Amino acid sequence: MSAVGTLPKVRGRLTPNAPLAPLVWFKSGGTAEWLFEPADAEDLEQFLNELDPHVPVMALGLGSNLIVRDGGVPGVVVRLGKPFARIEQIDETTLRCGGGASGILVSSTARDHGIAGLEFLRGIPGTVGGFVRMNGG
Repeated sequence: MSAVGTLPKVRGRLTPNAPLAPLVWFKSGGTAEWLFEPADAEDLEQFLNELDPHVPVMALGLGSNLIVRDGGVPGVVVRLGKPFARIEQIDETTLRCGGGASGILVSSTARDHGIAGLEFLRGIPGTVGGFVRMNGG
């Protein structure tokens, strides 16, 4: 039985029965009942605000530390793509990084702006969102 009824309208891409194997590093597993790739933060916010609160939601970044079960994932998988990978320099020692920014991108951007201390991120697969959620690094 479907975990999802009617979904809110989106500007991004909403795909039913989306294969997740191509999106994770282990290249295995089933489908997402729905895969949502938001156009930007406002699209994501509107979608989540209008989504039935009983529908399961799972976030997906680079899929570097994820094994998808063969039976798939019920509800909505939200994939944070390029719109969420932005990095901006705030001051001489501070970067603001989106949840979809990879560790290597953050490390390289810090280097390019003369900011030290983030070199270790080059060796950690995943995104800033995953680092925060799963205590990466």
